Amino acid sequence: FDNPQSGWGNESTGAFDRGYESGGYAFAVRRQNWFVWAVPGRAFEDVVVEADVNAGVGTETGMAGLLCRYRSQSNFYYFAVTSDGFYAIFRRVGGGPLEPLTGAGELTYSDTIHQGDANNRLQAICQGEELSLIVNGQPLASATDGTHRRGDVGIGVASGPAGQVRAEFGTLTVQSP
Repeated sequence: FDNPQSGWGNESTGAFDRGYESGGYAFAVRRQNWFVWAVPGRAFEDVVVEADVNAGVGTETGMAGLLCRYRSQSNFYYFAVTSDGFYAIFRRVGGGPLEPLTGAGELTYSDTIHQGDANNRLQAICQGEELSLIVNGQPLASATDGTHRRGDVGIGVASGPAGQVRAEFGTLTVQSP
């Protein structure tokens, strides 16, 4: 994110702001139950995406994470943590809601996740039908799903009922598993 020409873009609307900031990439979401993401416009099959994420920069509880196999705004996987210590792997199909593939359909708590205004190192692995979420070096979730086989990578932020969240992403790497 050191290079503002690297393809992630900048955008500002009444609902959110997203863009390059101080060598990273930041999102500010102002609407309730809103989900915003950015993708660089590439295509991958099996991939490991890793980034430093702070999902609670001075705002209410929000969710931030990594995307893989993003085909369109209607079809992708989302690996997310909340600023109060919860996590899940989600799938979106055909523009429907985000469906948790882990935690029996609910977000799951882990004290591995640094809470509040703190950085977490997230790693999302999409290899074949296996999806895995690793946070701060600890495997937290895995799921098997073959819905999406190929697509872009990305970063995303979701607000909850409070409607206010600010999240920052640091160094992002993409590599083969």
